[in-house]
Amino acid sequence: MYELFILGQLMDHSMTGYQLRKALINVVGQELTISFGALYPLLDKLAAAGVLTMDFKQTASKRPQKLATITATGRQRFMTLVLTPVALNKQTQLTYQMKVNFLHLLTATQRMTVLTDFRQFVSGQLQRLADQAGHVTNNPHMLAADIQDALLVNDLQRVRAEAQLKWVTALLTRMEREKE
Repeated sequence: MYELFILGQLMDHSMTGYQLRKALINVVGQELTISFGALYPLLDKLAAAGVLTMDFKQTASKRPQKLATITATGRQRFMTLVLTPVALNKQTQLTYQMKVNFLHLLTATQRMTVLTDFRQFVSGQLQRLADQAGHVTNNPHMLAADIQDALLVNDLQRVRAEAQLKWVTALLTRMEREKE
């Protein structure tokens, strides 16, 4: 997931680790970002894999900074990652946020594919939430107060998923009209 983000950010221009982390915060929020202690080893790993290069950038006021630049292999890897269907796991939502952030790098057909996959995920999420609410409601091992709290959280998640479904459906509809 972070590989997708890093390569996508570098598709537009080279960036330092600090700039990459700031960009990630803008997309996923402060609470879901990566630490510098994890980011720099990941950048080194990606450089060793040949998907980016790391060079020192001289600055007038600071010590030299490492500048990451995507390679041709990295561009191919990004396209593979962004177009690969997302596995259902705890990072699925976040991965789709990142993919949406990079729609400008894709062709119209590729954007439609990513957004259609996202819509399918959100529709499935709504079904999973409905199933979960049914299980919680009928769970004889839970206290009534715990059931109410669990249903409140479920409702919050459902409202979020419904908003996402409405958003992605409207975007796909607009893109279909523009294609005509």
